[in-house]
Amino acid sequence: MKRHIKDAKPQEKQRGNLTDGSLQRSILYLALPLISEAVIINIGRVLSTYWAARLGVTALASLTIGSIIYSVIKALANGLSVGGMSVIARRIGAGNQAEIEHAVWQMILLGLFVSFVVGSLGFFLARPLLVLLGADTAVLSVALPYLRIVFVGQFTFIILAVINAMLRGAGEVRLTMKLLFIGTVVAVVIEPVLVFGPGPLPSLGVAGSAWATVLSFGVQLVLQAVIILQGRTRIRVNLRDLKPDFPLIGRVIRVALPSAVQTTLRSSSQLVIVGLVGAYGTQAMAAYGVGRRLLLLVTIPGIGLANTAGVLVGQNLGAYKSERAERSAWLSGAYASGYMAVMTVILFVFGRPIIALFNSTPQVLSEATWYVRIVAPSLVFSLLGLVLGRALSGAGDTMPPMALNLFTLWGVAAPLSYVLSKWLGLGVAGIWWGLAISNLTNGLLFAYWFHRGQWKQKKL
Repeated sequence: MKRHIKDAKPQEKQRGNLTDGSLQRSILYLALPLISEAVIINIGRVLSTYWAARLGVTALASLTIGSIIYSVIKALANGLSVGGMSVIARRIGAGNQAEIEHAVWQMILLGLFVSFVVGSLGFFLARPLLVLLGADTAVLSVALPYLRIVFVGQFTFIILAVINAMLRGAGEVRLTMKLLFIGTVVAVVIEPVLVFGPGPLPSLGVAGSAWATVLSFGVQLVLQAVIILQGRTRIRVNLRDLKPDFPLIGRVIRVALPSAVQTTLRSSSQLVIVGLVGAYGTQAMAAYGVGRRLLLLVTIPGIGLANTAGVLVGQNLGAYKSERAERSAWLSGAYASGYMAVMTVILFVFGRPIIALFNSTPQVLSEATWYVRIVAPSLVFSLLGLVLGRALSGAGDTMPPMALNLFTLWGVAAPLSYVLSKWLGLGVAGIWWGLAISNLTNGLLFAYWFHRGQWKQKKL
């Protein structure tokens, strides 16, 4: 029998509902834990880069190419997460606990299915992917074990990401931050042990980073499951909801699929960039890896503000407060862009010595410094686009972000990088300029589309 839970009576407003009161306070309430989450995540990434750099340029290049392929998995997970966050945030805004509980298990079922498919395909396609991206024999021998371990254990990340997104949609941002902190502590402690194998322990090299990542996610997932089953959060699993609700899953897929496609496009376009950079040698690849990780670290607050905008837009649309939803997105975007403008100045002054902490090889240091100085200013616009894109996704309007990212990543970044580097003879610096112009274009297009306001009419 088809469920008709939409007729369930709304419940009174509870913790995590951000549809009233000071908008700045709501942004602060969400942004601080979400930014802290992004800081914690990137601490782990930076340490992984640091440990790999201690193993040499080949290990660093292997981690770079392997982690970028792995980022495609994360893109799929993030796409599903957007669907889950949108569904839960709308229902939190409407105050309907029955619909919240019903949607939780359907998202988990969808995550389990996707993780099985991705893990199976990825394990067998890891070698051809590395070869396609131009990995030489030395890099292939190091990167292949890393990737296969990641693909085997990727279900921990996908399910964790889906549940975390639903918790964020419910306003439970402090809980996700605490769990992430615990998982990161696990990774920070065991990663150097697995990588270097002190004493009688075997040295696993870059593969040790993969095992540390999987174990970190696994610990978080177990803790997450215990908390949810104990009913300590707004989202809970109800036994009556264990049966798949294919109409709801279909609606979630319609929201999540464009978001998954756009995040996958973003990550897969990086594979093209890696292929272009790889043509200039292992040192250029290492420089790209260090510079990219540094900029990812710097953009942490922007990522936190983007997730903040998505939650606020979703909840306020659920409460039929579209103007408050719009103001929350623009304000979050202004904070993100202003922050990045300040960081760009700092990177121009201190970028080179920071990069030298990871790798002081002259060519790596020089190329990574140029990468940071060329690309960093464009992130002022890119972070605005990221915030507004996440706001559109929070509204359930995921097709426009997919189209805009398709155009800027595949219609601007990849071809322009090729033209500037190969045809105009700028070398690897041409790739950096292609990325910068793409970031600028992306931010301006998202600002224009969001301003049009069609997302306010989206039903979910």
